[in-house]
Amino acid sequence: MLNVLHLINYPGKGGSEKYILSLVEKLQDKNCKFYICHSEDGPMLESAKKLGAEVINLKMRSPYDFKAALELKKLCKKLSIDIVHTHFLRENCIAALSKFLGNRVVLVNTYHLIGDENILLRLFNSLLTAVTDRIIAVSNAVKKKIASECINSRKIKVIHNGVDIEYWKGERDLKVRDELGVNRNAFMVTSIARFSEEKGHIFYLESIKEFKKLYYQDGRKNTGDVKFVLVGDGEMLDECINFADMLGLSEDVIFTGYRLDVKDILHGSDLFVSHSKSEALGISILEALACSVPVIATDAGGPSEIISENNDCGMIVEYGDTEGMAKSILKFINDKSFYDSCRENALKTVRAKFSLDKTVEETFNLYILSLSPGYA
Repeated sequence: MLNVLHLINYPGKGGSEKYILSLVEKLQDKNCKFYICHSEDGPMLESAKKLGAEVINLKMRSPYDFKAALELKKLCKKLSIDIVHTHFLRENCIAALSKFLGNRVVLVNTYHLIGDENILLRLFNSLLTAVTDRIIAVSNAVKKKIASECINSRKIKVIHNGVDIEYWKGERDLKVRDELGVNRNAFMVTSIARFSEEKGHIFYLESIKEFKKLYYQDGRKNTGDVKFVLVGDGEMLDECINFADMLGLSEDVIFTGYRLDVKDILHGSDLFVSHSKSEALGISILEALACSVPVIATDAGGPSEIISENNDCGMIVEYGDTEGMAKSILKFINDKSFYDSCRENALKTVRAKFSLDKTVEETFNLYILSLSPGYA
């Protein structure tokens, strides 16, 4: 049984937290005993406790917090931790500092992001990776980025994120539309993302405006034919609501806020759109495909590894190309043969390459190999 400590500053409700919870759900008390060490309280903690992980508070004030590094070293010795698994730059810096201070654990760092960080922090982190034993990149796009930052590529292994296919798959169900105020005969386009700058909501709303011009230019009258459902919360939510109103989209766009019934919403959707400026891979894309919903995604990095000409489950659009996004949505509405083909191939794509069992197995194997003498 391995003792694995996940170090995370704020345990929120994003893709990284889903990734940690998936490992806990599949491996807890079977192959591993998990500890979730956090600085701030967050919504992930209750879920982690229910799955059997032990939750521990450790204040991490900055990436250079030597006090936190010393406390982590003591904690690892007390709990006989084998592996410290980090997920963001601050936590990885602290874990690496603890190893410089004599913490004898294996350090594994998963890169979930593809966006640019502060250049000084990047430099500091690249120096500290000298004591990082293994780096997991959630996509080849992420591997390419971090390998360009003077990080030893031999330490990097690509392990794609995966989703629980049995949980997400199911029959199409339109009941959720009644609660959302979407006509059952409408074409429902859904996006699920935190409202922050890198997720590209402003670009998406501008694309919806462009879509309306294309869709209604040939005489269509009924504005309820197509509805855009935007799921999520975040610091830009109010700004986006106001922007949609300014664009004249108040009757076309529904902002749901944060929802717990994402599975129901996806099974009630006709199309999913990922509109990010940068995306390491895109768990929400995988969830939509697992629900047999075709996807349009931006060329934001990782999504191009999910959607390609080889699997025919969706379309890739250049970020910022509002006309291209609008025309892609229109193609799914007007070309039934293309739509049906993408819908049929959606679940097949996830099953072939992005299952959660595959992700967990590869991650656990990396844990074991990392502990082997002479492993490089």
